[in-house]
Amino acid sequence: MTTYYDILDVPPTATPEQIRSAYRILVQLHHPDRLQQANAQVRQYAEERLKKINEAYAVLSDPARRQRYDAGHRHHDVEADDAGRGWRPRRRGTEPTAESTAQADAREWARQAQQAQRDAKTQERQRRARQQAEAERYEAEERARREAQEQFPRARSEGNALILHFAPGIWTTLIRIPAGDFLMGADPQRDHDAAVAELPQHRIQVSEFYLGKYPVTNAQFDAFVNAACPKPSANLAQWRLPTGKETHPVVNITWNDAVSFCQWLSDATGRPFRLPTEAEWEKAARGPAGMDLDGRIYPWGDDWDVSRAALGHNTLPVGHHSPDGDSPYNICDMSGNVWEWCSDWFDPKLYGHRCGKVVRDPAGPETGQGNVVRGGAFDSAPKHLRCSRRNWYYPDNARLNLGFRIAVAPF
Repeated sequence: MTTYYDILDVPPTATPEQIRSAYRILVQLHHPDRLQQANAQVRQYAEERLKKINEAYAVLSDPARRQRYDAGHRHHDVEADDAGRGWRPRRRGTEPTAESTAQADAREWARQAQQAQRDAKTQERQRRARQQAEAERYEAEERARREAQEQFPRARSEGNALILHFAPGIWTTLIRIPAGDFLMGADPQRDHDAAVAELPQHRIQVSEFYLGKYPVTNAQFDAFVNAACPKPSANLAQWRLPTGKETHPVVNITWNDAVSFCQWLSDATGRPFRLPTEAEWEKAARGPAGMDLDGRIYPWGDDWDVSRAALGHNTLPVGHHSPDGDSPYNICDMSGNVWEWCSDWFDPKLYGHRCGKVVRDPAGPETGQGNVVRGGAFDSAPKHLRCSRRNWYYPDNARLNLGFRIAVAPF
């Protein structure tokens, strides 16, 4: 006869804690949730067995009911040896019964379920490891992208402007100058300081371009000198950042040094930075055709105004007279501060060759002795600060009142 003790697989002397522990194990083993994938025979056995387990536990977990049960039943499954060494399970027959077979199947399925659970945990760990590896790969790519963005110099568009970063905290703005025509040169009837090299006044068509809002500063040029190795010229090998003049326009720069600066920017950013042409410079200083002051003498108008020009005993911080002295395109320091290199060779008779022609994007003569400079300087007379004023220096000249600004085509 199978007793409740046999069902729970505990001895008649089991403590309440031993009974509870055995019950929990058996319920987990035979619970339907663990046997959803088992065959019908195993599930039927488990269901019946679970009913008996619950029935046995209901009696043996209640002290009063257990006492009555013990008093009314003999325990045929318990043997005591002659030495009185206590309880041990009854001997099973050698022939397997249907019940023992089903129980063995249930335990095998439970073993397989445990193995499947271990496999699932292993797969989950592997999945998480793959996710972690993918996250690390993505972070490495993002880090590389951020580092690429932090490389200097670099340029980015912002509306009608181009923001150019030379180094951390050192940057400038280039203003978009739209395509269109303008009056180049001087009209002696209007401008009494007109020089022969500025005649005749003529209309020029210029394609869209960007021009530096300010001349290149000492701090910006210092970023180039520190990055350029070997130094492009003997002149630059001696160049040092002037203390306290970081925002002043760089001076003592030859035409070749200015071109090297533009080439450094082009190589670093992949965009063709260059010196402006003489025509581009003058259009940016004067403004487009069709304005009320088309062909204006100074960037602000026809009347001389000393308070608008960048004059003094030495260079001034760029933009010092902005916006009063700005051109119609909001370009600063086009009248004073420093003469500015242009890309063209100088020819005093150039304008005469253009009479009766429609000229688009003139680049100047193919060769010459010197290169054009424009804009006048801090120590110039008013006649040299006019928009049409033409001057030149040899390309290897470096002067205390000579700098440059940069240009670039749209991209």
